[in-house]
Amino acid sequence: MSEHTHRHNKEGPCHFSLMSLSAVKRLLFVAVPLLALWGLVVWASGWLG
Repeated sequence: MSEHTHRHNKEGPCHFSLMSLSAVKRLLFVAVPLLALWGLVVWASGWLG
């Protein structure tokens, strides 16, 4: 890691925003396919019955 990019301590807002952003990305990576699958099931069941 380069020294000049992070002069502040790791508990700063930059580190926290990076952590939360990766958490949101992971959550979306899981939630979006599940929501798409659920929507497909609802749409199919609505058409079938």
